[in-house]
Amino acid sequence: MISKEILEDLLQDSPCFKMGVCDDKEGHWCILREVIKSSGLSDRMIEQTKLIYDYKFMTSKREGYDIGKERAFKEFINLYGKKFAEVYQEGMTNGDLFEKVFGFKKEHSDLDIKNYLRNN
Repeated sequence: MISKEILEDLLQDSPCFKMGVCDDKEGHWCILREVIKSSGLSDRMIEQTKLIYDYKFMTSKREGYDIGKERAFKEFINLYGKKFAEVYQEGMTNGDLFEKVFGFKKEHSDLDIKNYLRNN
């Protein structure tokens, strides 16, 4: 089950969090938070899925079209799966994990991804 720290770290980048509608401190109910919490997925699986999502965005942007989730998953596992397994540690923030896996700091947000995919 996902830890509260990892869940909060992942939600920091979501548009609804940035608008203040799913801030747990304010007591707002957030469908994304509830879906993730009830998924039963581990921190490790959630973090890897987030990195695949980031990989899909970066590659799609570079190639000029949406590469699709199947290609993104396969390529991420082939190119970065071993690195992910080597560097992953419980409690890492997504930004730190991103940098260790890809070798550079994350420069985009979920909102950037949403806007890019909406326009392409």
